[in-house]
Amino acid sequence: MTNLGFGCLALFLLPFAAAGVFAAVQGVRSATSGDWAQAGLLAVFALTFGGVGFGGLAATRVGRRRAGEAAALKARNPAAPWLWRPDWAAGWVDDSSRGTMWFAWIFATLWNLISLPGVVLAVRAAVWKQKPAALLILLFPAIGIALLVWAIRATLRYRRFGVSRLELDTRPGVVGHSLAGTVRTTVPLRPVEGFEVVLRCIRRVTSGSSKNRSTTESVLWQEERRVAGEVARDASGMGTRIPVGFALPPDARACDDSVSDDQILWRLEVTAGVPGIDYASSFEVPVFRTELSKEPPTVSEAALGAPVALDTYRQPPGSRIEVSTTRRGTEIFFPAARNPGVASGLTLFAALWGGVVWALMHSRAPLVFPIVFGGFGVLLLVGVLELWLRESRVVAGNGSLTLASGYLVTGGGQTLPASAVDDVTTRITMQSGTRPYYDIVVLTKAGKKLTAGRAVRDKREAEWLAGTVKQALGVK
Repeated sequence: MTNLGFGCLALFLLPFAAAGVFAAVQGVRSATSGDWAQAGLLAVFALTFGGVGFGGLAATRVGRRRAGEAAALKARNPAAPWLWRPDWAAGWVDDSSRGTMWFAWIFATLWNLISLPGVVLAVRAAVWKQKPAALLILLFPAIGIALLVWAIRATLRYRRFGVSRLELDTRPGVVGHSLAGTVRTTVPLRPVEGFEVVLRCIRRVTSGSSKNRSTTESVLWQEERRVAGEVARDASGMGTRIPVGFALPPDARACDDSVSDDQILWRLEVTAGVPGIDYASSFEVPVFRTELSKEPPTVSEAALGAPVALDTYRQPPGSRIEVSTTRRGTEIFFPAARNPGVASGLTLFAALWGGVVWALMHSRAPLVFPIVFGGFGVLLLVGVLELWLRESRVVAGNGSLTLASGYLVTGGGQTLPASAVDDVTTRITMQSGTRPYYDIVVLTKAGKKLTAGRAVRDKREAEWLAGTVKQALGVK
């Protein structure tokens, strides 16, 4: 953002700050005159507008300073974007725990302050004017309570674990080669099942304008590892060292923030189940395409991306996908309702959406609104049915492949000869939060794509299932 942009933003925030000061002064006057109800209402407005105004001005000042530092680094290293951030240039990245905590509290506070006056007015309308549809606005304080719980959890996590640091061995991570480093925690941790380390390539898209702007993140690529940490002492005291290392595919997209509304970023997340609140840290890491990307990976880098060993792999605990050998060949059964978490979440969202549609149908809203919202509700219902009721069966062997699926009962399905199969692979086709789910996809020599199994939560399991089908068919 240019100096002009920061100046315009400051001018936009000044009226909010002024309104906050005015409301505070009037609130004090009301309190001194004994009108405590009016004083309380004015206090809410003072906190809301003053928080937006003065908080925004403070954030603008910090953002301007950081933008100046980034511009100076960019001028010194025009061809090395991984040196445009001071932490990347120094070879380390701190996790986002402190920033997440403050953001959670600011967002939760503003949400509750802004929604409070509307809730009071809506309850009055529902009680005094007999308008029950107005009670739908109670969804806003319900969301506000959830945001407060999120802020409290973020605070407890920060107070217990502090800020973890990723020390980069590769600076940057090179597309087609690897990203490696060591995460250092400020407290000793000994999780029974080790640390789950996940590296994601994320596309962040911002759409809309003004108050209707929204940002979505979609996972383009993901890799997972489970590693053991080592408790050790350094200059700051006892902590845990967690080694991380990932092979990066040659066709991956590099970090790119040249278009602010369509960015590519890479995020490393480390989690572990420990007594009390679980450990979790997140780092934005540098991954770029360099001259080294034109060269093949080393033996050690290639080993980081070695495929799943079909003969030694074991499915993760809790997996409900059944793999067996029958007289027909290798049989894989994908039961219904095997992802209850995401299915329950979508069901709840669909129910809330149905409530919105009901309110629109019983209000004076234009007909187009219940039609459009109702159409989207139908799509949500289809998704709910797919997650709760759809099951699939794959039979590979004896020179053929059979794919069958249906609601609670799999039919006869589709059979094709093994010679018609070109490859069996995995693809990300669904995402819940930051968790991608994988489909097993059969690619035919005629160019068709057939879905063999849907919504596999674990990437390693999805790769193993695809490899098992290929092995049973004799596909190289």
